[in-house]
Amino acid sequence: MAAVYYDLSELFLASSPKFKYYGISRTVMEVGYELAISDADVRFVIFSPAHERFFEVTPRIGALSPTGILDLGLPRSATPKRMRYGFPQPNWLRDLIYPIVQWGVRKVNLRRWRNVPAGMVKDTNLDGQILVSLGRPKIMADYLIAMDRAGVSIRLNPLLHDMFPLYGSAHLRQRTFTANFIYDNCIVISHAERILSNSAFTKSEIERLSASGHLPPTPQVIAVPLSHELRLTDEPVVQTGPAEPYLLSIGTMTGRKNLECILDAMMHLHETHCSVPPFVLAGARRKRTEKYIKQSRFDPIRSRIHVVLNPNHAELRRLYEHALALVIPSRMEGWGLPLGEALWLGTPGLASTATALKEVGGDLAEYFDPDDPQALSGLVDRLQSEPERYSALKARLKTARPELRPWKDVARDILSETGAAQG
Repeated sequence: MAAVYYDLSELFLASSPKFKYYGISRTVMEVGYELAISDADVRFVIFSPAHERFFEVTPRIGALSPTGILDLGLPRSATPKRMRYGFPQPNWLRDLIYPIVQWGVRKVNLRRWRNVPAGMVKDTNLDGQILVSLGRPKIMADYLIAMDRAGVSIRLNPLLHDMFPLYGSAHLRQRTFTANFIYDNCIVISHAERILSNSAFTKSEIERLSASGHLPPTPQVIAVPLSHELRLTDEPVVQTGPAEPYLLSIGTMTGRKNLECILDAMMHLHETHCSVPPFVLAGARRKRTEKYIKQSRFDPIRSRIHVVLNPNHAELRRLYEHALALVIPSRMEGWGLPLGEALWLGTPGLASTATALKEVGGDLAEYFDPDDPQALSGLVDRLQSEPERYSALKARLKTARPELRPWKDVARDILSETGAAQG
């Protein structure tokens, strides 16, 4: 019977702490933790570009982990530099030079690997074994190409998070990213035994894009919705929000994430002489976001805008708990972790009408057209001006908490689906 391995390469190759609390890295970490504390026979592995093979690891969990959840326990000095293993189209100059550069980078990565303490990793062979991966397709594509070269056949069970880059852009850099994204996903899909998706919406998108020829034919696609849970940790809380109730948004940028809608809604509140609550934008630093906020037209509300950079898990929790509401204005999401986390902690959620967000929020969130900032401003004004209604909403969220989905259920469902592969 094949063994089941869980891929932690995402945490190894993207080891910067600021990314471990968000998106895909966060999902890999949370599900990994639940598998680590379960009685399931699951082993944990990372792919090493220095050796072009997998190593088994024993992650640190709970109080032993700096995140309070799960950590590889490997020093950051061992983190390898990453270079793509393949490209969508040939390019004679790149293809001539690239192997030489790869050779040099591999030498650097071998030197970095020396920082891994003896006994912390174990060489392992995944030929014929089940590998569950929740990481980015580009990381999966790299090791699948390497495994093909080595003649190793992995029974891959990947979870795909979204297909947004396939909607394209006229910008050259975005076109290149899109081409690489399609290439990586094609490799992952063509190697997959089955595909998991983070929502019913993402499942439908994968199947639709496969049917239209933008992606290759897929094996069975199974929706495994992500979680609402925000785990309690004992990390230090240094960064906090304003003293008065504020609107909170996590990782929101211009474009698809639609920061524009929130700021325009705040401007509408100001122009109509309504109270403008503070706005806290939490997440990694983004230059284009900073540039957008600095526009002179936002001068009347500038003092109400607060940025919290790279909050840790405990700081995120505090930001949610003290917020007037969480606002997620995205035009499209694969799931929408912040909305679920807000509801889990009893904080009202104001979400766009994006399909996946309705999966997350159900009838507990309030929704607005992402292209109608005045609709958002109306929801915000009601939260501020109708205290009895707001209290009733908070009470309803508290009562609904048992109906929400913890990470334990996500890990259980993933095990259930990949366990069926063993038959």
